[in-house]
Amino acid sequence: MQAPVPIQDVHAGREAFARDLESALKGASPCERGWAMPNDLTLLVPLFASNSAGSCDAYLLKLFFDHYSNGPPSAQFVNPLTLSYSFPGDVVWVPHIEGNVSIAFHTNFNNNQNQLICSSTTLEFYKVNHGVDEKHIWHAGQMTFLSTISAIKAGLAQPYYKGRSTK
Repeated sequence: MQAPVPIQDVHAGREAFARDLESALKGASPCERGWAMPNDLTLLVPLFASNSAGSCDAYLLKLFFDHYSNGPPSAQFVNPLTLSYSFPGDVVWVPHIEGNVSIAFHTNFNNNQNQLICSSTTLEFYKVNHGVDEKHIWHAGQMTFLSTISAIKAGLAQPYYKGRSTK
């Protein structure tokens, strides 16, 4: 089936994100959780992946909530200095993974210089009119942004993680 594109509703997204963030934090602050909020619609989440040399690579995931919770948050790996993504200069800030059938990270999707985290837990998945099994579609009320973070973390696990992207 074709994945339905969620409707943008900034006000509802802000409220749903605030509610789900409060629940996820369990009384802690975003900073105590290791997260940052540059505004009330954006969450920055540091993620780490073990490379084949045994050291750890750091990434910064930017989630944006203007279609939330009817749809998942927008998700993008960003340059930690600029908090944005520009192809080709920022491809090193996107993890390279192979063999995971549930998620993929594209630095230049369809040669249009846009990044795509290809997972039904990200808004961009729906915006590119991706086909999807019903069981994988985002279900508001049953899923939160923690589902998105969890899916992306699973993609960074061994044996899928192969290091930083180079192209």
